[in-house]
Amino acid sequence: MSWQSAARGGFLRTLHRGALPARTGVSDLQNQLSRVSLAANSGPARPQFQSLSSIQSLFQANSFATASTPLKASKTPKAKTPKTAASKTKKAPLSEKQQEALKIKQQRAHIKELKATALVRPKRLLASAYGLAMTEKLQELKGQYPAKESWSIAVQHATSLSPQEKERLQAQADANRAANAAAYDAWVKSHTPLQIKDANTARLTLSRIGTKNHHAIKDDRLPKPPQSAYIIFVTHRMDTLGYQGKPGTETFKAISDEWTKLPQSEKDHYHKLQVEDRQRYEKEHQEVYGEPAPKSPLYKTPEDYN
Repeated sequence: MSWQSAARGGFLRTLHRGALPARTGVSDLQNQLSRVSLAANSGPARPQFQSLSSIQSLFQANSFATASTPLKASKTPKAKTPKTAASKTKKAPLSEKQQEALKIKQQRAHIKELKATALVRPKRLLASAYGLAMTEKLQELKGQYPAKESWSIAVQHATSLSPQEKERLQAQADANRAANAAAYDAWVKSHTPLQIKDANTARLTLSRIGTKNHHAIKDDRLPKPPQSAYIIFVTHRMDTLGYQGKPGTETFKAISDEWTKLPQSEKDHYHKLQVEDRQRYEKEHQEVYGEPAPKSPLYKTPEDYN
């Protein structure tokens, strides 16, 4: 085929980039140009015109120009205007009723937290013959009488036990008391001394802010709190024969008068004992809790008395 025939046949028109599929690139154009070159070389006539390389570069330029559609301009997001202090809506102040409700809610949450720290002691078995007799009788009368009448019958039964029943129930009470002590000791030992210390602090706080008295947990592992000079003096005077057998109010008043009239040199002796007891406490506190004891302005150092 001659070059003129190829041109008349419209073969070159198919080389336009727009007639190619969207995925056709430069490599497709190069293949078509190669076919055009073969067709031109097959005919006898070889017209003089621009070289194929220049045509190829022309088509490549057109292909790059139309290879992709122009991108749409991306919309620039509008900058958010910062809210000024004046634009912010101010919360209305709480009313007295709302403040009181919030205070009650916070207090309940505080009490709940304290109770969790205070730990729950194990339930104890009845440790008295009278209580065991009441419990047995109430269990026997369950559902037969009204609650008030059943209670009266149980009280009468517990106060009129035979010697054999008393002995049996007392033996059971003694066994329950021993079981309670063993269970309590095991429960205490299941917690660290620091947990028991925190529990006692929470129990003391609950007793102060509530109506129920929360007893401290007894633990022999805890260091004994330090005593003041006056308490040491009172303890020493209580052990003397002069105050044994006397009422507590009279005894403490007399000892307080003695402390007031005590010479300063003798008071310093008890203050030194106070410092020694404080040092003992700080050492035990570090060993048991693994942390130093909190400082107290009530206790002086040994150098203050030298």
